Amino acid sequence: MGTLYVVQGFHEVDGDVVADKPILHGMEQLARTRGEMLARQREGVLVYAQAADIDRGEYSEPIILARYGRVPHPEQQSLCQAG
Repeated sequence: MGTLYVVQGFHEVDGDVVADKPILHGMEQLARTRGEMLARQREGVLVYAQAADIDRGEYSEPIILARYGRVPHPEQQSLCQAG
């Protein structure tokens, strides 16, 4: 099982925030840097780490590394689908 570092941007639609396509990285620092840059262009951004076995479709609970702007509450956004 490896670790995915995910940058998840969000944009506003009719007053709600909607997820963009997630951006996957193999290194934490690259994901954090990309998240900081994307935060200037989006309503909100989450950067998180998640252990994953993509072949088996198994994912651990995500660990939030950074949060910028307006993002949905984690229980309202299924982060497990990011892989």
